[in-house]
Amino acid sequence: MEKEINIIVDDDKCWLLNTTLRLVTLLEKNNFHINSIWVLPNKLSKLKGLRISLWYLRIFGFYNFVKMSIFYLIVLFKNFNRKIFDFNDLGFRKRIKINKITSFNDENFLKLLKNKKIKYNLIFTNHIIPSKILNLRNNFFINKHASLLPSFQGLMPYIRTKIANSFNGISIHLVTEKIDIGRILFQIKFKKDYQSMIDFYLDVFNKTPKHILESIKNLENNFFYRPKYKASKFSLPNKADFNKFCECGGNIINIKDFNNINKIIN
Repeated sequence: MEKEINIIVDDDKCWLLNTTLRLVTLLEKNNFHINSIWVLPNKLSKLKGLRISLWYLRIFGFYNFVKMSIFYLIVLFKNFNRKIFDFNDLGFRKRIKINKITSFNDENFLKLLKNKKIKYNLIFTNHIIPSKILNLRNNFFINKHASLLPSFQGLMPYIRTKIANSFNGISIHLVTEKIDIGRILFQIKFKKDYQSMIDFYLDVFNKTPKHILESIKNLENNFFYRPKYKASKFSLPNKADFNKFCECGGNIINIKDFNNINKIIN
């Protein structure tokens, strides 16, 4: 049966735009065809729009917020110089159809999922996928999570991992109705001692395209990893969590991180 790849992504022009571009390039080099990219509004847990920025300011503090904002603007400037400022530009360059949707209930999106082709849907989104979609035949939803699942399920696992003095890593898994619980297609433990959360995510997003490719090949071969870490689940960090993170020696962003921005762009 014919197969197709779709990418479902939040409208983030920093991390996700650049990671998607590198992922598409890698998949094309390995003879995979991307059918379309579906772009959802940016989201953090239940927060949208300006409320996301206000959350970062309130939880991480003014100094970290300013540094993160400068980091974001530098990435946007580099994107602008490459003439890939948003997902429409990416679609134009790669000749891939870009579909802007507001939710998973979009009629055209549902129509696509209900065709008879086997579909690998690569998701990079904080939007929850309804069970009626997850249960559709011929559809596999593949997600990246920045921890050694089933440990540290939920948002911003680096903060929880630092508090627990545990190992960092990345897991690629099938999506199920229970968040971050699906069968693991790929997993690797990182040996590096990260100096900040941004340092960690620069590494994660740099490696994500390669690991997604490995995951697709594992799925085609019906190969899955056996979970070997203790399960734990957390919600979006609050101020008390952040303070504890700092007490454990955690940092959000360091000046040195600006020297490594190209890890997610090149």
